Amino acid sequence: MPKEKIITGIDIGSTKVSTTVASVSENKISVIGVSGKVPSKGINKGNVVDIDSSVEAIAASVEKAERMSGVSISNAFVTINGSHIETLNSHGVVAVSPSDTSEIDRNDVARVIEAAQAISLPSTREIIHVIPRDFIVDSQEGIKDPVGMSGVRLEVETNVIHGSATAMRNITKCVNQVGVDVNELVYTGLASSEAVLTDTEKELGVLLVDIGGGTTSVIAFLEGSPIHSVVLPIGGKLITSDLAIGLRSRLEDAEKIKLRLSNEALITKSTPSETYDEDFDVSEFDLEIERVPKSMLYKIMNARLEEIFRLVALEVTKSTLSGKLPAGIVITGGAGMTAGIEKSAKVNLKMPVRIGTPKGVTGLIDEIKGTDSSAGVGAILYGTKLYRGSNLLSFDTKNGTISKRVSKLFEKFKSFLP
Repeated sequence: MPKEKIITGIDIGSTKVSTTVASVSENKISVIGVSGKVPSKGINKGNVVDIDSSVEAIAASVEKAERMSGVSISNAFVTINGSHIETLNSHGVVAVSPSDTSEIDRNDVARVIEAAQAISLPSTREIIHVIPRDFIVDSQEGIKDPVGMSGVRLEVETNVIHGSATAMRNITKCVNQVGVDVNELVYTGLASSEAVLTDTEKELGVLLVDIGGGTTSVIAFLEGSPIHSVVLPIGGKLITSDLAIGLRSRLEDAEKIKLRLSNEALITKSTPSETYDEDFDVSEFDLEIERVPKSMLYKIMNARLEEIFRLVALEVTKSTLSGKLPAGIVITGGAGMTAGIEKSAKVNLKMPVRIGTPKGVTGLIDEIKGTDSSAGVGAILYGTKLYRGSNLLSFDTKNGTISKRVSKLFEKFKSFLP
């Protein structure tokens, strides 16, 4: 492996575009450049609605990250979101290639994962991820890595995440127009899970909820692997909109009030119930009144938070995961620090709750410590997994029996194995 490699993650959201650049070595991932929050244009609820505006926002974000890091960005892992993203679990079966020892090799694993991909999808859909959850060798279940084991029949349970082919092409086109190649599109929920979830939580069963500006990405893990994903077309912008209507203020002012209230609660470590009867100073925002009861602000925000978590609870019930997620719910994303969010999640989902911030990297920690950086840092970690995995597993395909395409496929999926 070279001494270090530059890996870039671009998180394209409905409210902001952020680019994160990291230097990756054998044992360290160091963030060397961050664009900060560049206001997102031309993106609505995860979908491109204006190519030119989207390109402008992505270009501004990439340029800022390049200036800070001192490197030129030529390729990146890009997050993708939107209510068009869906999931299903698929099963693949193959016969192990005949040999003297009947040992399962990488070729067999690649073939069985390809078999699991043979699902019937409309022509308008494309697969984003195929993640192996569990392997079965001659009816023996619970195998995480079957390479080297003896067997005749190899099966795999996979989680397939797919999305709109048009939406995926539009995102790719926007990034390409900035002069950056897309290494791979990464589902936002999966990217965030790389940055905020622990291996123990994934093994026990956990629900990650990434609340962005226009959408909420949900992904459930069980026994170490994703089992269900969904994107809800609702996010933090609606909380801001509700505040603007309730206070009769501009959207920009409502956003500032929301952030200040949330930051104040974070600094004082107070809960909404402890400051419920206090007033909040809004004199600088040119409203009809100078002070607003905090109880009024919390009521407006809680109503929308309650709606989000009720929809999440409905998804948990629909996917038959009720009672199977003892590690509870981890909240992250741009709206993850909203005041009162933990209490609302506990009440509506009846699970343990924690706020998830990015972990697993060094370098410019202060720039990426917030919940709104989870997907960008997660895209870096996802890319690092693939990079390290492909180097550990690389071999001469000219003399081998496996094609380069299948070799690459196996290397990609190997990175998901515990």
